[in-house]
Amino acid sequence: MTELKVNDVHYAYGGARALNGVSLEVNDGSVVALLGSNGAGKTTTAKLIAGALTPSKGSVLYNNETVSGLPVHQVMRRGIVLVPEGRQIFAQMSIHENLVMGAYKENDRGRIAELLEQRYETFPRLAERRNQLAGSLSGGEQQMLAIARGLMGEPRLLILDEPSLGIMPKLVQQIFELINYIAASGVSILLIEQNARASLEVASYAYVLEKGRIIMEGASSTMLDDAFVQNAYLGADEDEELEERL
Repeated sequence: MTELKVNDVHYAYGGARALNGVSLEVNDGSVVALLGSNGAGKTTTAKLIAGALTPSKGSVLYNNETVSGLPVHQVMRRGIVLVPEGRQIFAQMSIHENLVMGAYKENDRGRIAELLEQRYETFPRLAERRNQLAGSLSGGEQQMLAIARGLMGEPRLLILDEPSLGIMPKLVQQIFELINYIAASGVSILLIEQNARASLEVASYAYVLEKGRIIMEGASSTMLDDAFVQNAYLGADEDEELEERL
């Protein structure tokens, strides 16, 4: 069953066109990767789906309901949560306070307490430091907090925008193990990543976005064996490029 459907979406920043007819789908319970180089339009696509931007043309449907044009909080209430690039945690607030902010749509204190315990069980390091200021955490810990905060909104579709960006290479594997864990719990995931190999290994389907257009799509297993994808995104220097981004 198709959960998310992006139909021929266009968007421009001023006179510069960022997206030019992007279409993609995320089926219920699946992990879909959106690959592309810097400036390809990946983050713009994420923001359009999450309600932070409104397309100039085209539409975003979620469970057969048009959500493009709705504000972020209404999109979130329908089950779509974006964990943005750069984490964007509240640095001067504690871990606990950050997590509570993620549950802003929930008014039942008992339910919020349940969600907090679930997140602390999944992220024991956050539980140990729940009263620590979020800004004092390492980059990897901050990313874990950003994902945990997103999960406090009880998403049915979680959009992860560059979750491994700025993370030490030895912690990147933990991030992708977490993505597998979240997917296994029944949450659909749209994964936007420059770490193409790890993304394709965790996703079932993938799209390649370049200069605001989808230029390729297919099963992730097929993408891993595709000569173009290997040359463009799966080069032997991938790990070195990742370290240069830190």
